[in-house]
Amino acid sequence: MLTLLEILARRFRPRIGWLLFVPALAAALCPAIAASDSKMELPVGIFSWAGLLGLPLGLWFGREPSAGDRPPSPRRGLRLALFALRLLLQLAIVLGVGALLLVAAGRALPPFGLVAQDLAALLGWAEAVLRRAAGWGALPEGRSWGYLAVSLPRFWLALQAAPNAGERGALLLVSAAGVATSWLGALALGWALARRRNLFGWSLPLLGAIALTAILNAGSGATLIIGLALLLLLTVAAGVARRQLAWERSGADYSDELRLDILSWAAGLVVALMSIAALLPTSISNPLADLLWRDVELPSGIAVLERNIPRPRTVPKVDVGLSTLPWLELGQSLEQPPPSEVVMRVRLAAPLAPSPWPRYWRARVFNLYNGRQWSTNARVGEFPSSAPAADSLPGAIVQQIEDLRRDRAIVVGLPDVLAIDIGVRAERLPDGALAALTQPTAQSQQQSYRVFSRPQELASPPAPDGPPPDLQGYLGLPRSYSPRVSDLARVVVGASAKPYDQALALETYLRALPYSYEVRPIPGGGDAVEQFLFDMRQGYCTYYASAMAVMARTLGIPARVAIGYATGAYDQAAGAYLIHQSDAHAWPELYIDGRWLPFEPTPVRALPARNIPEAAPPILATAPAEQPSRLTGPLIWAAVLAIVALLSYVGIRLGRPRPAGALVTWVQQRLERAGKRAGIAWPAGATLHEYGRLLQPRAGDAGAALDEVVDLVEQARYSGRPLRGDQEGRLRAAAERVLARLGRRR
Repeated sequence: MLTLLEILARRFRPRIGWLLFVPALAAALCPAIAASDSKMELPVGIFSWAGLLGLPLGLWFGREPSAGDRPPSPRRGLRLALFALRLLLQLAIVLGVGALLLVAAGRALPPFGLVAQDLAALLGWAEAVLRRAAGWGALPEGRSWGYLAVSLPRFWLALQAAPNAGERGALLLVSAAGVATSWLGALALGWALARRRNLFGWSLPLLGAIALTAILNAGSGATLIIGLALLLLLTVAAGVARRQLAWERSGADYSDELRLDILSWAAGLVVALMSIAALLPTSISNPLADLLWRDVELPSGIAVLERNIPRPRTVPKVDVGLSTLPWLELGQSLEQPPPSEVVMRVRLAAPLAPSPWPRYWRARVFNLYNGRQWSTNARVGEFPSSAPAADSLPGAIVQQIEDLRRDRAIVVGLPDVLAIDIGVRAERLPDGALAALTQPTAQSQQQSYRVFSRPQELASPPAPDGPPPDLQGYLGLPRSYSPRVSDLARVVVGASAKPYDQALALETYLRALPYSYEVRPIPGGGDAVEQFLFDMRQGYCTYYASAMAVMARTLGIPARVAIGYATGAYDQAAGAYLIHQSDAHAWPELYIDGRWLPFEPTPVRALPARNIPEAAPPILATAPAEQPSRLTGPLIWAAVLAIVALLSYVGIRLGRPRPAGALVTWVQQRLERAGKRAGIAWPAGATLHEYGRLLQPRAGDAGAALDEVVDLVEQARYSGRPLRGDQEGRLRAAAERVLARLGRRR
């Protein structure tokens, strides 16, 4: 195993060596470590990518091409043109990747789910084109470009308004400044290492990025101390390597132990400095600044950086059957163990008829969302018991429910409940809608009751000549609401103008995201729906229901979240539906055309057929309108990206040196083929020196060049050290001379 690791370390050894690359990479990741220690919700992943991409790109940009990489006799004008092209491509890559990281830090990139759906549509279009073998058809519209067209202007305006935007502005300022400085600092460090420059000055940008991220977000000073120690150690190690290279080029003799001695003293000095720094306070007030600026009121976004931002408190978890807890937390699964336990039996006169809308046994409705959880402002009142005849309520569905739950405080039934044969209390929302039915006390809770319900789609719409219903309670959004959610909602619905079409588009988009029974907790701070759509991209049914409700509200569609149970399995012999613990569920309800309609955005739940005839008005079953083709924007973006990718590829191909190992292998293979064409094949078991002696009579005046090729190839293969740049150039020049001589003697 150790031998394999040693081979891999030698095979993938960076140009600057592992001794310099490892501490440089650790220093480049220090801003990300400082961001993870932040009291703000900084994008730690973007900070990490800034260091991971910046350092290798800086090393690649700063490398010195070897003599073998230059053309044999280039014209000065051509060389200047290639140099200018390479410089422009490097500048384009630096600015392009930096802008991409900055936009990602500002949370203006499209979510992964949207990009994945666009790629799937594009692959489907390509497959259809290949199968038809003629005709291109309509190129699918990429919604990711539409999202960027909406989010980028919003990000630019938010960045301009950040100094006066309170905590949200402070978060944007620290994220943008931290990612930008981390990117530039990692680039500068990599370039200086590749050019073997003195790192005392070139490491300052990265040190500034670490200090900015650690200080402005009120984090600890440990990351700053570690970063300073790594940069000091790296500066000493790079200085030693630079001196050794100078000694090698001048032919001076030196001991290999000199590097270890210097690094040992440097490490001791670094440890001493870290120990001293650890004894000092990490936050020292500045009396002079307080004296000068005590009467100046800072803008709200910058003033936030002067104080610690408290973390939100932990919210208790919620159970479907508990009515005493007034909220529903998104990070909690509604399924209680064991999942196979039967919690209810519901007997009907006949199985539920197919419907274009899903059917649920509803327990409770929530209308208030604060960014982390759902609650309600329902008022408790009386709900008199009654037992009407089955035919006295047109269109009603009678359910005989046997409630086997341990806690039966909340009554369950098909919405909307019109009557029940036991005494219950009603929790009603401000507009009069029924939020829940609760049994008065635990001692009087009934296990069996009869419920009369009318399907929601059959409810009577409000009178056209009466006052419109007050639905403002179903449109509220929290203060921490992120405009990214609104941007995504507008892009997903596209050109759909009708609320029902928009709801179907939201449902379709969310059902394409993966579902998971094991979901990591929601990070502290920020909006839970935003984190689900853009970071987690998978979750429980509460995530999907909340996401669709919040996205609908951003479009002006009143929405709420309901919890209860899915339909369950119908037992033909017993004539009843069996509902298990695994059927606990949450779903959104949207107010469309005067009725509350349920939708099913959770992908693991079956979706009803939308084309089933129903007694509801035809407008509710209208299929989504076909969106007009808008290919101009996507095609322009695709062309721009294709040009940038092509130029980047050309620049990389022009500027990439041939690795020493590949050059040595190429020379040896060409030498063997040239010798075979000249009539001297490589004998089995012969060494490279022996084969070189066989080729000497055919080499003629290139005999000295042949000896140099043999010596350099064997040195590269068996010395354990790669060839230097001047040795690569000598090997290439000698090989070309030998190959040309052998080619003339065929």
